[in-house]
Amino acid sequence: MNKTKEWMYGLIAEVSFYFFLMYAQHLLRVDANLWLSSIILWALINISIIGCPVVRKCYK
Repeated sequence: MNKTKEWMYGLIAEVSFYFFLMYAQHLLRVDANLWLSSIILWALINISIIGCPVVRKCYK
């Protein structure tokens, strides 16, 4: 697969995941800054996925 295509799919997936987090917090009526809390959740979830040894083993 083309490298540019892979990067675009990854970027689209991350952006859609971010907006899903924002929408879920809106549905739960979170009383906080939705943009900031979504960025924090997005970063923590991505760090936990990258840091998980089981996931890292799959990408080697």
